[in-house]
Amino acid sequence: SLHRDEDALAGQFRCLDPELPISTASLSLVYSLFMLESSPEPEALIQEIAGSLQPEGVALLISLNPWSPVRWRWLLRNGRVLSSSSVQRIARDAGLEVIRHQNLGPCRPGGGGSFAARRRIRWLDGFRTASLLVLRRREAGLTPLRKLSPAVSLRPGMSAG
Repeated sequence: SLHRDEDALAGQFRCLDPELPISTASLSLVYSLFMLESSPEPEALIQEIAGSLQPEGVALLISLNPWSPVRWRWLLRNGRVLSSSSVQRIARDAGLEVIRHQNLGPCRPGGGGSFAARRRIRWLDGFRTASLLVLRRREAGLTPLRKLSPAVSLRPGMSAG
């Protein structure tokens, strides 16, 4: 578990975004909650996440929606909000496949109402507070070859010629 401490990551260990001390292909699940906004190098962070995932591993990235009114509050704190399309492009460049993209949260600060009532207003989905990207590291596995049986099976005492 890591958190942002100025321009570095801190927690169980302290490191910079492009230098995560995690073994290559060692994690099956990575989740990131609003780390891309505070990262000085979000491209390098996504590269590190992709490198730490096992084949068929999943990454869940939750970030602020750049179209949400909530983003203005974050921008006043010098945060950088990436669009979901640019995050998807960076993830594809890192070798990750986009499985799902979904907007989360209320459409406006303090927005309430029941879940069913919010789901009816679909055109407001683009203004929701956060964006979820589900990414998977696809890697073609080796195809096992069958051991071929000999064309002619010889019994003891028989010869081929």
